[in-house]
Formats: sequence, structure tokens, C-alpha cells
Amino acid sequence: MKITIRDMLLKEFEKSISMGKTHYIEGKAKALNISLEKAKELAQKEYETILPQGMQTENHMFYTALVDDEFAGYAWVNIREENDKKSAWGYDIHVDEAYRRKGVAKQIFIKLEAELKSIGVEEVKFHVYADNFRAIPLYEQFGYETTNIVMRKEL
Repeated sequence: MKITIRDMLLKEFEKSISMGKTHYIEGKAKALNISLEKAKELAQKEYETILPQGMQTENHMFYTALVDDEFAGYAWVNIREENDKKSAWGYDIHVDEAYRRKGVAKQIFIKLEAELKSIGVEEVKFHVYADNFRAIPLYEQFGYETTNIVMRKEL
């Protein structure tokens, strides 16, 4: 099995963003306790604000993961200045179900961190939904630490 992580091609962008948006909508609806329709509306506005020029939006980097030349996942980060340091906000890392637990995510993290270091990024952050029990240990494996937790109770 050959895993390759490379810059995303334009033809892969729409598929990746659409996939990511679907997961984001589902997570947002659950986390905010709102309808899928409302979450979709909010997500659409956010995506339009975050990526006004699509894949060409300045300071955004997109990578594609391939397994034996087949699409297996992607990563998307935004480079920004925060607290007087160059940092990256990871909007999404996704590995298709068929390729999970095969080292694809590990290769994405290795490539992503090397690329970010090479351009002077000092820290990278990702938002992970609390119920994403498979992702949390993966982030921890790569040295990510929890920085805040939002607690909610319905009355």
C-alpha cells in the first residue's frame, strides 16, 4: 500500500469541501442542538466568509491523501498571525472510512507539520468535536493538547 500526500488539485477541491461541509453541518447541529437545516444555513455563510475565492483564497493550504493513487482523504489549514506568532488553524483533516487505521492520517500529520514548519508556523490548532472519540486519541498521539472544553446541559 503506497500512501501519498500532495497539494490538492482543483478537481479534488469541490469534493473535499463538500464532504467536509457535510461533516461540519452534522457536528454543528449536534453541538449547538439546532436543526440540520439551521446548521446548513450557518455553515454556508461561514464557508463563504472563510473561502471567498475558493481554493485560491489567500493563506489557505489544501492537501490530498492518496492510497495507491486513489483518493483517501484531505487536509485544509489556514495560516494566520495570532498572539504575535505565525500559526495555523486546521479546518479539516478527513480520511475516508475505507482507509482509516491504515496510516493515512499519520502521513497527513507528518506532511502537514513539515510543510508548516518550513514556512515558519510555530503552532497549529484544530477544533475537534467532543464526541469524535476516534479523532481525539489521534491528535493526542501527535502531541496535541486540549485547550478548552465547552460544557452544555439542557434544562
